[in-house]
Amino acid sequence: MSSAACSLLSWAIESPTIRPLSTDFWNALAPHHAAIEDNYLDRASLRRIADEIKEPVLVVGAGQGLIVAELQKKGLRCDGVDFSTEMIRYAKIRRGLTLVQADARRMPFENGSYSTIIFATGVIDFMGDEGEIRAMLTEAKRVVKESGAIFVAFYRISFALQEFSRRVGLLGQDVVCQREALESYLLSPRQTVAWVAKRAGVNRLHGVCLLVRAWALSTMQEKVAMFKMQQIFRRMADPASLIKTAPEKQPYRNEAVIRDLFQRLVIPIDYVRTFSSCYIVKLQPSRCRLEL
Repeated sequence: MSSAACSLLSWAIESPTIRPLSTDFWNALAPHHAAIEDNYLDRASLRRIADEIKEPVLVVGAGQGLIVAELQKKGLRCDGVDFSTEMIRYAKIRRGLTLVQADARRMPFENGSYSTIIFATGVIDFMGDEGEIRAMLTEAKRVVKESGAIFVAFYRISFALQEFSRRVGLLGQDVVCQREALESYLLSPRQTVAWVAKRAGVNRLHGVCLLVRAWALSTMQEKVAMFKMQQIFRRMADPASLIKTAPEKQPYRNEAVIRDLFQRLVIPIDYVRTFSSCYIVKLQPSRCRLEL
């Protein structure tokens, strides 16, 4: 590859403006996270890329340590970082894991400390600010070995759920109305039918049909996750307090949009793999000489 091409593939031409990230939503969700943590980048998806994961491993956005614990069970040296102090506290309580509290844009590790870095869902995929995404990937490039690999997970929802979300106005132009989606868990079945009918501009019978179709064609994993979210909200004394901490909107990216994102960031992709609950992007710094 020519030096000019390598220059074009450089990940971090300039240092982006660093802005504080909020952990309010994750801290509020932490007491209930155990019920829904094996979702999106889940253990099943992890097994699909297991042969490509080399130790030592760093999981960014480790949450309460599900992925860290899974890799450790396989005999791999694995550490985890998370920005949420409550997630870290529950990782210790539930799994006896000592995770590192750190901003993924400024991690307390030496250059080339890890052979594999895994960005879990809930990190880069939740971000709309491409400057922040670039900052995190630049930091990952610093921390990973030159011969290593970086995996970036993006959450995925079924086609049925995508179509339903678009019909009721929760998904549009690659953006999810996250807070409104969470508010729907507060509704009774009768209220839900009325809500769907109003937002889709149809009568209530048609609203029932839309709900039944979305439920029937969604994945079993999605059904279980929705049921568990309903249970969480019913058990909470003040579920509205959790909703208020959630971002009003967040991105939703399919494979084409993910590829466009990395093209805009001028970051070479080794591959994008599609699993039932997530997309996984593999990056290989060794493909080009990169400069911090």
